[in-house]
Amino acid sequence: MVERSFYNTHSQYFDSMKQYLNAVLMVAVMVTFLACGGQNTPETDTLSSEEESQASSSSNVVEITIRPVGNEMKYGVESITVDAATDITLILENIATSPVMSHNVVILKSNNDDDVNRIGFAAIAAGEANGYLPEDDAILTATPMAKPGETVRVSFTTPSEPGVYRFICTYPGHYALMQGELIVI
Repeated sequence: MVERSFYNTHSQYFDSMKQYLNAVLMVAVMVTFLACGGQNTPETDTLSSEEESQASSSSNVVEITIRPVGNEMKYGVESITVDAATDITLILENIATSPVMSHNVVILKSNNDDDVNRIGFAAIAAGEANGYLPEDDAILTATPMAKPGETVRVSFTTPSEPGVYRFICTYPGHYALMQGELIVI
């Protein structure tokens, strides 16, 4: 009877610890996977809204396209600079070919590491049915999850406050390496 009582008292702790250990294991596997990748990868770029705005000028919507670097957990851009209160259509073109390289772009309302880590871990609990996108007030906007070869998009208005806003991929294990900055001026 004592053992059953102990388990009932501590089952939530064990479940949380199991989820945490699974997340750590997934990150370790993905880091190992990346370490085995090729050495000849293109450099990442910094884009301004002027360079990426191929949208129709009559609508004043800026289109920004982000692509991953092949089958790496890395965006092809490290930062994007845009004006405050600008209408944006963000396009994620997932050019990866490996089945474990599903990606999204989740823009946060801050550049805070605590927010990044909380959302990255919560994405695992959100699960595939929710596109690995947790409900969190720190999320400004997000594209849907794109499988390899898919293109997804989201439209939003940039914050009116200048600042640096982090973007991450919330596919399990990707957020630790797959990050960039939206710089609002």
